[in-house]
Amino acid sequence: MAEYLEHRCCMCPQHDSPLLICPGMVGTLHPNDTHCRFVKVYRDNRGWEYYVRAGLGQDCFKPFYLKPGKSGGGHGCRNFEWRKTFDEAQTDLNRYAKKNRWAEVLA
Repeated sequence: MAEYLEHRCCMCPQHDSPLLICPGMVGTLHPNDTHCRFVKVYRDNRGWEYYVRAGLGQDCFKPFYLKPGKSGGGHGCRNFEWRKTFDEAQTDLNRYAKKNRWAEVLA
């Protein structure tokens, strides 16, 4: 079952980072590296994968999609607005994925 967080963990050291692995923090309940619970890649029922990446220019992020069997940078999803930060765009994607019951893609 996918976990759909709308915000990063409060102690996350990777603010606005697209990394899928969260580094462990010695002396906490999270001492080892784990999959990030906020930064996710999703797949819809057609097999299209959705992820957040930067657009052309500075401070512009949005979800992109990639069809099965295709490679490259994907295409920007028209139903999402450009956001100033990675985390804002990831929040948009996480909310949309939850609403549409998309599956999480584990790397």
